[in-house]
Amino acid sequence: MEVFLAVLRIIYVLIFFIAVFISLKFEMGDENKDERGRSISNKSYGLVFPLMPLGWFLIELYDHFISHLDYDTYKLVIWFLISGLMILHGLIISVLKRKY
Repeated sequence: MEVFLAVLRIIYVLIFFIAVFISLKFEMGDENKDERGRSISNKSYGLVFPLMPLGWFLIELYDHFISHLDYDTYKLVIWFLISGLMILHGLIISVLKRKY
């Protein structure tokens, strides 16, 4: 079971780095400089980044009212929140680039 979880962690980190690459390639490239690119970027940011305070709020609610999270677990949950949002951001950019 430990080997399976290690493989899942490696796959998740690889997906995270692919999403970061997609996002940075889009933001730094010429594609983001025209009206279409700015529209894609604005829609992606508009969908993803309001989820950050919502996710943090839900983590805090869980920590205070359901079960106390120790420091290592809290760091891990915040890491999954931020990396998950980055993966979602890269995915939305990829979908919107194909759509528009």
